[in-house]
Amino acid sequence: FCAHSYFLLQIPENLLQLKRGIVSHSMIVFFCEKMDGIDGRMSEWRGEQHRVASQVVVYESVAPKNYHGDATRRFHSYAPHLRDFIKSFNKKKNSILVGGVDVSFPTDESEESIAVYAILEFTFDNNDNNDDVKISTIATDVENRVVYRSHKFFYPSVPYIPSYLAFRENDPLCELISSQIEKQPSLKPDVIMVDGNGQWHERRAGIACFVGVKTGIPTIGVGKTFYSLDGYLSKEHVLSLIRSSVESWYREHVNHESPVEKRRHRRCASGDIGMPRWVLIVDSHPISCTQDEDERLLATQDKSSPTCSKIKHATIQDMLKELHTIARGLAIPMQDDKGETLAYALVGHGGNQSNRDESGTKTPIYVSVGSHISSEDAVSLCALLSYVRIPEPVREADLYGRQVLREKGKK
Repeated sequence: FCAHSYFLLQIPENLLQLKRGIVSHSMIVFFCEKMDGIDGRMSEWRGEQHRVASQVVVYESVAPKNYHGDATRRFHSYAPHLRDFIKSFNKKKNSILVGGVDVSFPTDESEESIAVYAILEFTFDNNDNNDDVKISTIATDVENRVVYRSHKFFYPSVPYIPSYLAFRENDPLCELISSQIEKQPSLKPDVIMVDGNGQWHERRAGIACFVGVKTGIPTIGVGKTFYSLDGYLSKEHVLSLIRSSVESWYREHVNHESPVEKRRHRRCASGDIGMPRWVLIVDSHPISCTQDEDERLLATQDKSSPTCSKIKHATIQDMLKELHTIARGLAIPMQDDKGETLAYALVGHGGNQSNRDESGTKTPIYVSVGSHISSEDAVSLCALLSYVRIPEPVREADLYGRQVLREKGKK
């Protein structure tokens, strides 16, 4: 499989778009010119990806998994105390600096693209008399939460080729991070969230791995859309598996938890007792590349429990609303063809922009380790810092990039 083969697969679509006026002839010529000479470099790129993958550091999580009642249940909670979690990143102060990086490309690829870097500071109440610690941002509005922003215009040296995104985006992003650390070292982030995958990559070397290995800073890959490692596990099927996982959690929650347990979980959710509000529910049944479609769907379904009328008539939004009362989200592990968990699909997170009683999002994100962090801590931090579907640091970088491009277009 080569770069030209990839372009040939796109020709019918490109011609159709050209006929509709969506893609100009000059854009296709520009793309063809960019493809020239790429084939010979792809073997070199794969070698570089294997080198980066070998340097990725994956840590152990900061806390053990906790179970609601019966440890034999399919779903368990992951909820280390927030103070310990924050201090695992920064031992000297009661706040955490989280960076977000993103790259935006204009419709016309002959124009400049923009790499964006934003840093947000999050603080927590340091009350030694209470194990529960509430996290908040340093201000109530988004603009004041941001402690650093920068951007860089650049011309992509290579076209977009699936699984080789790092060679298109890594250099401008790392230049922004290096410049910030040199000019304002006090704002060096404790963690960086990258718009793109980390280890969820066929060679375990997504863009987040490149950023983490090069900078030495803990990084998290945040995939906004599903990326298929094997070409067979489709986005549509993954979404059906995620829905099945939500339904199985709801069935277990309704059938097995006593009224006392449910009241306790809601009190935990409000921060009154016990575990902090940001407990994460984790499914023990993974989405795996080693199973065919029927096996995958069967593995995520739990038919052992009776179906009461409450379950039968509940919509996915009803289920996520119930989940939102006790947890920050539901995480489903995603495994490669070797059976190793390389990512988590996160759903039911967000929904925290207002004080209204609402549910988290039903559209998942896909969280994977970049480097220097555990997969459980990575998905927990994403759930914690998501007020809507996308974690705030990545969302801020994306919004800022779009704003700069709009202002540039007006000039």
